[in-house]
Amino acid sequence: MNIIIIDDEPKVRNGLIKILKNKYKEEVNLNSFSNGIEALEYLKTNPADIIITDIKMPRMNGLEMVEKLRNENYDAEIIILSGYSYFQYAQKAIELKVRKYLTKPTNTKELFETIDTIKEELNFIIEEENSVIEENPSNLIVSKAIEFIESNFEKKLSLKDIAEELYVSPNYLSRLFKKEMNINLFDYIQAYRLEKSKELLDDISLKVFEIAKIVGYSDTKYFSGIFKKTFGCTPLEYRNRKK
Repeated sequence: MNIIIIDDEPKVRNGLIKILKNKYKEEVNLNSFSNGIEALEYLKTNPADIIITDIKMPRMNGLEMVEKLRNENYDAEIIILSGYSYFQYAQKAIELKVRKYLTKPTNTKELFETIDTIKEELNFIIEEENSVIEENPSNLIVSKAIEFIESNFEKKLSLKDIAEELYVSPNYLSRLFKKEMNINLFDYIQAYRLEKSKELLDDISLKVFEIAKIVGYSDTKYFSGIFKKTFGCTPLEYRNRKK
């Protein structure tokens, strides 16, 4: 079970690492970060089962980080440990599908109960997926994932949705896809969408915002930004080059 801890206070981070190691021994793999930006960079290529995060941190607060993860369809279970019990924080946490909102000082009993519940759910999923894996070689699972992506790329795809379609866990699929394809699953989805958008830009009857929606981006500005970052020009510049 992969757990990451995000808190700008070293004492809190080290304390959580200590109690979790004492409780779960070799059952958990722990990593910690002092802010949300560092954590997001790590999570781009490293799947986590559980994220334990503070809210008030420099550079990026915990709720902003969680919102970015959810926008990227990252489905880890999230536990918030905060010194603040403000209603608006708790309300936002609910909107972002946070598993548990705990206030500091940490109630270790409640924290352990939450982690144990998640652990049981993960173990059940692993048992289910083992039977699927016996019948489906890993390359077949990846092929089915690619087929599903290419048939549904215009929709809001989450790792959880794709994993459920294939009857495997999100983290297993994430690791397997990276191993077989040498690319992060969501990087693959983005690359596929952008290649489709290039094809659609040949149709001058379609406006850029229409193309963005067709390939699965509701935010045209975001679409144009990643298009430029990938191809070195904006969608309109690409279209004009083709003339």
